[in-house]
Amino acid sequence: MKYRMKLWTGISAAALIAASSAVAGKSGIAAHDGSDDGAVRIAAMGEGGEGGEGGEGGEGGEGGVDPAAAATDPAVYLTALDIIRAHYLAGIAMLDIEGGRRAAGEMFAHPISEVYIDLEPVLDARGAAPFMDEMTDAVELALGDAPAADAEAAAAKVLMALDAAAEKAPANDRSALQIEAALTAGMFDRAAKQYDAATSAGGTEEAWLDGYGFWKVAEARAPALLAALDTRDDAGALQQELREAREVFGLAYKRPTPPAEADIPASTLLAASSRILLKTSRL
Repeated sequence: MKYRMKLWTGISAAALIAASSAVAGKSGIAAHDGSDDGAVRIAAMGEGGEGGEGGEGGEGGEGGVDPAAAATDPAVYLTALDIIRAHYLAGIAMLDIEGGRRAAGEMFAHPISEVYIDLEPVLDARGAAPFMDEMTDAVELALGDAPAADAEAAAAKVLMALDAAAEKAPANDRSALQIEAALTAGMFDRAAKQYDAATSAGGTEEAWLDGYGFWKVAEARAPALLAALDTRDDAGALQQELREAREVFGLAYKRPTPPAEADIPASTLLAASSRILLKTSRL
């Protein structure tokens, strides 16, 4: 298949090593509008267990995406895209860090096998353009000698492809608000769990970077969700939880590299994300 040929012939040996090790925003986010036509745009910048980075096998905050569910459930479909987006936002942030090129390349490579390969048939069935080539180009440029600006431009193409794919999300009986709430809550949850994994004994920089990416996606989705909740008389408590979570997660994830000592206890983030999950589930 084309994507497998690309993996073996189109990217360097270094990129393949990075992809294997990973597995062994600057763009807006598209929010599903509840119709089969796709999504409305969220004008926001920046942005649990998939075998879990930061703890492969469920220790961290990633959650496996079921392709069959993604084919019919907009929240699952869009979550898969958000997981890819999170990796690319984190990778782009590392391009600006001295010595961060390898970490950036690994972030770009990781979702290829973790998410994209299983998701591509769903994208095809939904009429979304494939973007495997764009992903592998970003990996190669990040790990090679190309200017960081070239790697960032390649990653930006992936973010654009994610926006386009989001417009092809399936529909079900959940409202646009319910879907957006589930997506936002899910990203806060993943960010909290990855923070917990990263700051626990044996935590890794990879877990931190994963969490940073999830946080950037949650941060980008939150403003539109807050605005949508203005139409609900019973949503004041959830809005307050979201505002407080944005503040505390922002303090926790000040930068894409982990601090020598965490400023915020993991329990604080886990509690905040749990409250958001509970309240969004009741919408």
